Amino acid sequence: MIFKKPKTKKTEVKADAEDVSENGLKEIDQPKKKRKLRYLLIYLAAIGFVFYAVITIIDQSVKISEKRAELSELQQQINVVEIESNYLEKVQNFQGDELAEYMEKIAKEDLGYVSDGERIFINVAGE
Repeated sequence: MIFKKPKTKKTEVKADAEDVSENGLKEIDQPKKKRKLRYLLIYLAAIGFVFYAVITIIDQSVKISEKRAELSELQQQINVVEIESNYLEKVQNFQGDELAEYMEKIAKEDLGYVSDGERIFINVAGE
């Protein structure tokens, strides 16, 4: 048996060796200006993203420091309220002589009362 090669139409494509890739397809060159523009746009987009990220990080850092200061202030207020609460619980449990002493102390300090025979001296010099 003799095998013959089938006849096919051959079309010749003239191309430079540089334009033909490994699989035999011809690459189409884009103009250099379009490539440069594309790279410039990508470069500008990357710079814009980095700039946005830096601004966002700085903004978040400022907000975090503000919230930490607010938290510290609230923690101090909580401590003051806890101390007052403990004091009031202690006063609530006073009985007998303790209660009488506490009431006398409040009357003298807050209300300005005096006991019999006491004199109050006020320093007008402010010292």
